[in-house]
Amino acid sequence: MKTRLIEISFASDVALVHPEDARQMGIDIESRLLIRRNGMPIAAFSPMISQDLVGKGEIGIPKSVANALKLSDGEEVSAEGVTASESLNIMAKKTQGMRLSREEIRKLIADMVSGLLDDAAIAEFVTLQSTVGMDDDEIHELIRAMVETGNKIEFPYPVYDEHSIGGVPGNSKVALLAVPTSVALGLKVPKTSSRAITSPSGTADTMEALANVSLTTEEIRNAVEKAGGTIAWTGRLNLAPADDIMVRIERRLLLDPPSQVVASILSKKVSLGISGLVIDLPVGNGTKLQSEREAENLAAMFVKQGGKFNMSIKALITFGGEPIGYTIGPNLEAIEALTALMKGEASQSLMDKAMYIAGALYEMAGKANIGEGEAHARDAFKSGKSYEKFKKILEMQGGNPEVKPEDIPVGEYSETIYSNKSGAVTFIDNRALTIISRLAGAPLDKAAGIKLYVKIGNRVKSGDPLFKIYSSSSHRLSEALAFANSVKEIEIGTMLLKVFP
Repeated sequence: MKTRLIEISFASDVALVHPEDARQMGIDIESRLLIRRNGMPIAAFSPMISQDLVGKGEIGIPKSVANALKLSDGEEVSAEGVTASESLNIMAKKTQGMRLSREEIRKLIADMVSGLLDDAAIAEFVTLQSTVGMDDDEIHELIRAMVETGNKIEFPYPVYDEHSIGGVPGNSKVALLAVPTSVALGLKVPKTSSRAITSPSGTADTMEALANVSLTTEEIRNAVEKAGGTIAWTGRLNLAPADDIMVRIERRLLLDPPSQVVASILSKKVSLGISGLVIDLPVGNGTKLQSEREAENLAAMFVKQGGKFNMSIKALITFGGEPIGYTIGPNLEAIEALTALMKGEASQSLMDKAMYIAGALYEMAGKANIGEGEAHARDAFKSGKSYEKFKKILEMQGGNPEVKPEDIPVGEYSETIYSNKSGAVTFIDNRALTIISRLAGAPLDKAAGIKLYVKIGNRVKSGDPLFKIYSSSSHRLSEALAFANSVKEIEIGTMLLKVFP
């Protein structure tokens, strides 16, 4: 058959086939269309039947998908209808609460990466992890399978990394301080990150406001060698590709089950040959972890699984009861991070978390005694060494090392929310601010988000600004504003709560 590139977009990978070809291949609604080049499978698609858009003997493929697969118009390929019945039976077994074997998990992940599992099946697997769960052995085999179905990057020296499970608005900018500070302390840090799943911005989304994050394997190696570190997106590296597939589904479901959190993060780090990893586990209202006990359980999972792959892990259980810093959303967070690096100072929550992480990495590398790493990190940051390393990282990733905060655009449409009474800020609803930011367009609209004017404990007067919403779309701003006016995302309290009788 021959490919036909079509100017059309779908939410999932879809290929168009003529009705006669579909009948000959036995394609039905449960089938996937597997395409091979020179006998080697390159992709599987959800088939769509059309006699108007493609002719007999043609396979219609969206141009964007074809470009990613390096398929040209009119290229000869072979195609066949296939089903993932074995993997579906494996998931049916998990639905009944049964434990999956190494071979079954490997089969699931292999079918996922090859494209045999469609989005509905992948969503089922993610949901099963949330509802039924996976034990330690299953998580270990899941990590192994995810690593083995992708590429690996090796370094001739020990490398370190940090990662947050997220869930706190404003958290994505922490790495932009912690990574260059760790590099300034002499560590090699190939920091990689996925894009946001449930938050208004992921580390890769925020860094992308300043530099290219879609690096190749060689670009990662080169940047680590010459700049000491990277802050990159994992998507182009084909490291544990099953993770990128599941992250895409998790983003739609707004689900991030603990077993997949551990497998997602560690599969990428194992693929990078990380020697030591610091995991940030925020606890508080609106976060993924509601209690310290819950955080300790997840920390134990990380430490146990990391040990099975000869990776040292230190988990930091941090306060997540309000946003980190004063901004939420990719560009706004990039502005705050860049300003902090240039000045050598930051808001207390941002500074504390970033320096805790960099200090812990420094201690893990054996370069400082336990409890002394943070002080070294603060010295490096305040002296400007972190900023100099960050500029080098920007340069190696194709960014402008002399970029200024005012060069980064924010949404042209904005609206400020004001306090309707005087008092002290007693509560900030993380979940509400996340929803507002996403309604405004973040993270896809990098210029969208929120700028906060207050934090918990601050005193305000009636009429004082509380926060400002930004968006590149007037319609999206209206939606975000409507939601903001329907909830109490920031509560103002007074000393007098009630008079009785």
